[in-house]
Amino acid sequence: PCITLQWTYRDGCLVNLPWALLCKGDVIVLRPGQPCPANCIQYGNAGTFLCSGDIYSPPQRHDHITMPTARVPFGNKRFILQETPLLRNIREVLESATKKNITCYDKQRHLILVSCIQYFAMPLLVLTTILVNIPHYIYISEWIGRSHWTVMFLLMPASVALPLLPLCFPAVWIALNTFGNAKLSAFLQSASPNKCEAEHSGAADPFEDISIGDIDEEVGTPVKWGQHFLHSLLGQQHSLALVRSASPLHILGSVTALCCVDKKGILSWPNPTAEKIFFLKTSSDKQEIPRNETVENVEGIEELEEDPVPIAENSSGKNNKQQREQCTRVEVLDLTHDLSCPFKLQFDDTRWQQHMGSLKPIGLTILLNTCNMDTQEHYVQFCSHVTCEALYNEDLVPVTNRRCLCELSNQIGFNENVKNSYKLLEQLSTFRHVQPETVRRDIKFARSLALATKLKLPFPHMVAVVTSEVNAPNSLQLFSQATGDIALDSCVDFWDGTTLKILSASDRKKILDFYQRTSLTAYCTAFAYRPLGRSVSTKLSKVYMELPADSQVLYARNRSPTPLDWDLHQSTDSLFGMEGTDGEVSDIESCFEIQCNQIFLGMVTMQYQAQIEMVQLIEQLERACVRFVHFSKENELRSRVFSEKMGLESGWNCHISLLSSSDTSNGEKNDNADGDKQAANITANEEELTQTTNAASPLLGNNLCGSLEGSRIMSASAPCAINTEITKDSTDNTRQGKTEEDSAEACSQHGWQSLSCLTDSTEQSAPINFDMSNRAKLPRGIEQIRPHLEKVDNVPLLVSLFTDCTPSTTQQMIGIMQEYGEIVCVMGSSANADNSSIFLKANASVSVEPLYPQVCQKVPVYTPPTDIVSPIQLSQRLNSLPCSVAVTRQRPISLYHLIMHARHYMKCLWNCVQFWVCGVFTISVLQVIAAIIMLPPIFTTGQILWLSCVVIPFLALSLVHIPANTQVMQRPGSKSQLNVNSEVAVFVLWCYGCKFVPTLLLVPLVYGAILASHCHSIQTMPPNGNCSLIYPLSGEEWGGWGVHIGPLSNAQLLASTLLAFHLVMVSISFVHREYLSWRRSPFRNKTWLYTCIVILLLQSIYTIMAIFLARNYSEYELETPWIAIVLSVTSPLVIFLVNEFIKWQEIKANLRYEKRARLDFGTKLGMNSPF
Repeated sequence: PCITLQWTYRDGCLVNLPWALLCKGDVIVLRPGQPCPANCIQYGNAGTFLCSGDIYSPPQRHDHITMPTARVPFGNKRFILQETPLLRNIREVLESATKKNITCYDKQRHLILVSCIQYFAMPLLVLTTILVNIPHYIYISEWIGRSHWTVMFLLMPASVALPLLPLCFPAVWIALNTFGNAKLSAFLQSASPNKCEAEHSGAADPFEDISIGDIDEEVGTPVKWGQHFLHSLLGQQHSLALVRSASPLHILGSVTALCCVDKKGILSWPNPTAEKIFFLKTSSDKQEIPRNETVENVEGIEELEEDPVPIAENSSGKNNKQQREQCTRVEVLDLTHDLSCPFKLQFDDTRWQQHMGSLKPIGLTILLNTCNMDTQEHYVQFCSHVTCEALYNEDLVPVTNRRCLCELSNQIGFNENVKNSYKLLEQLSTFRHVQPETVRRDIKFARSLALATKLKLPFPHMVAVVTSEVNAPNSLQLFSQATGDIALDSCVDFWDGTTLKILSASDRKKILDFYQRTSLTAYCTAFAYRPLGRSVSTKLSKVYMELPADSQVLYARNRSPTPLDWDLHQSTDSLFGMEGTDGEVSDIESCFEIQCNQIFLGMVTMQYQAQIEMVQLIEQLERACVRFVHFSKENELRSRVFSEKMGLESGWNCHISLLSSSDTSNGEKNDNADGDKQAANITANEEELTQTTNAASPLLGNNLCGSLEGSRIMSASAPCAINTEITKDSTDNTRQGKTEEDSAEACSQHGWQSLSCLTDSTEQSAPINFDMSNRAKLPRGIEQIRPHLEKVDNVPLLVSLFTDCTPSTTQQMIGIMQEYGEIVCVMGSSANADNSSIFLKANASVSVEPLYPQVCQKVPVYTPPTDIVSPIQLSQRLNSLPCSVAVTRQRPISLYHLIMHARHYMKCLWNCVQFWVCGVFTISVLQVIAAIIMLPPIFTTGQILWLSCVVIPFLALSLVHIPANTQVMQRPGSKSQLNVNSEVAVFVLWCYGCKFVPTLLLVPLVYGAILASHCHSIQTMPPNGNCSLIYPLSGEEWGGWGVHIGPLSNAQLLASTLLAFHLVMVSISFVHREYLSWRRSPFRNKTWLYTCIVILLLQSIYTIMAIFLARNYSEYELETPWIAIVLSVTSPLVIFLVNEFIKWQEIKANLRYEKRARLDFGTKLGMNSPF
């Protein structure tokens, strides 16, 4: 379940307390079959001890029975908790606090800035500078001049390394991450729901195109980020938690798999709704369709039954006459669930009201039995008893399959006032176990699959109510709800809408076949009715009746001796059967007799319906190449049917069972180290056993001591998956052993006119030709996943459905996904106590407040307080401690848009880092180039700091402020490059290095031209001057530039200004990386535009002032050569064009990567692909 609650005494009152609020010393009440929340001892009996996860199971006597036997209901017991359960989770959280989540962006940052820049590029450039300066200092200085050795071997290498040092990058990195967290926090705390959610909050159209990427729509958050930035920086925010340890911004921005570990109330509506109504109809000879017009229907029957019985051509005249007089057909009405309401239903067929005669009895039974609140307490106790009985089969996980059907009754035409016309008298409960040989005998398609030992159907049971009309107290009636098998055994007739008809062998075959198949994938319940001639003793409501595993003989013995078709003019007194109409039913044999000879009314199948928001989320994530993975606790069949409802693939290569094959063969549950539930028998004291025995003795005498069949193979209310492959040999052998059915079935084949096609898909009903085998030969069991990934293929990383999951196997599978590079975000219920360890295992976690199930739609779940924090809210916060995001029903958010904002921001942030690294690397390379071509230092230390700590950082920061665009979710996520190879190096040099090549050529050229123009003016001043290249005085420091510092400073200022202009022009190609500039203007980023204007103005003003106000300026003539002017003026345009061309090539390369990534995302062709 998605919700963990525990009945607890608080202040003398019994309350259903959330698990996280249990404390040491609490007195709790455990129902039979319920797992213990923590270590505890029995109240008043300290010798009885239960460990956490043990199941409370009272002692039972298991003897072979051949007659109906009374069973005293197992009682609840009080226990005292010896520990606080929540402390275990808190301890796990604290232990994992030191394990900081290293994200892929952290790894990439370390790769570029540390491994590539600081460990490789910086030493290489510094060493190159030193090696170049050695011959310069020793051999060439007399021609071109040199500086002091400290300048050439210390200051110049230091200037080369200075831009590459992380002077301000760490602070900027922290600020950018804090700002991103603040943006996400502002989005989470925005008062207005997201536009996408608002559109679908009303009546959603399942056929509506939910694409939000078709238009170029920008999405922004209206909340101011200043306060959130401060809170995020100080670690005081609440909406987005664990920003430092879990790094939710990085994880959501690079997530590759969104895993959901809960279904009910998260992915689906919390209550199952009716999906199909099954009942029988009869048609006379006049209504019978000619044989040549029913070929398709006959084929449908053969498909449904898998054992097509040949029509008897030479049948007796009596049988032919009977077929002409009565022909039974099956009617199946489909219902559709209203996507905007949890219970609203409507019939698919517009002519459904013509079957009102068959639907009315079902609707009345629902009102008086299923949705009668007076029966709930008795039914809950009965479910606990059955659960405890089922514990002796390790594979059995019984669930409650009687859910609210009020809406169906309302659709049929009943209202609440109908209940007032009836009075509830007694409640009778019956159950029986199942033997494996019975399964093999009765379920023929189990034989064809060779799965008789593993096939499980709902635990056979019946809950009947005895009622009387208020105006006629003596008119006693029995309304029954049961599993299909036990209901069918109890019935001898069926109601066809107008009269009673005998249930023939072929009718029983159709009913049982439909029930067995739908029970594999849905929740199927049958309804029956009969009038009673005798009252029922109140004592029978206080015990449960257990039937022998093979009780068909008992039912046959108590059936009416000569069943006949009932016409409307016949007396209903004969419906009372053999038990008569006098006296009171007070013993178990008579109780069994009155439950025989019932009238079959019909069956209703229920299914959990997917929430439309989740269906849309899955489709949107698929477009963004984010894989949605469902870790289902149910078996393969149920999980596959629901995955189809959510839009997930459920064919071959699409699901894997994490249940170990060894556990299945041994009949054991998939245990785990976290303490999965183990049955622990509680040894009751002698006084309790005596009291139990005496309670039942007045009813049964010798039959008191009931029994459980020796076989441990029982049926399950939550059917296990069918996992074994179909083998050709087993299928052939089974077909040889098939037996012929009664030839009267041919008539029913003619008359089948179902309103729904039972073979379309599992979304409609249980599949007839369901592919039970694992054609792709995927691994089974968590222990087989790693060997498969290492030796076969990576298909286990590509599937969207894992079945038969436990908290332990889910954690292990998430760990395997992380080992192979998946970034996993887990979404789960905040009310589930088992989710804490899973939340801790994931890279990031999102807790969602589930929708709470209702016993009936007329009974509210709870009324939350308005002025204080409710216990449920407090429990959810405690369970959500490992989660970065907590979603509540009061403030819903769009997880899709949260991922979109994070992905967009991290894409911009990484774009900022790339430009930053390229810019500072360019400054260092320019200085190395100047040293290689024997130029004086091209920049001063102050200019280096100005460019690397002001110009480049501000330009880079301005690239982050691009408005979020939905197109970012229409493409695969950015590729995480965690290592460098030759292919990556070539791509980086082409797409990044070539953008700065014009700058690396033009800036030294302009710098040298300016120095050369000043060289001749300086050379004429002293006598005997000789201008060698650009050095006027070879014997002086730096060839004379050390003495005449003015022209050198001017040249350095102009070079730094030109570099600033070039950096601005290069940054244009970094504004919109996916679009060319004429397709999307860079001026749309106003922050970048204003930053460029301010930087260029400041740089120009400073350069002009420095040149014209410099000291001793009048000694030199400012001569700027025409080539330097032309290059300076035309270089920005050249750089822009070169960058656009390279950007065009980069876009093409990225498109190829996106196509390849999308192909890899959607392709599951493994090594064992059947195609």
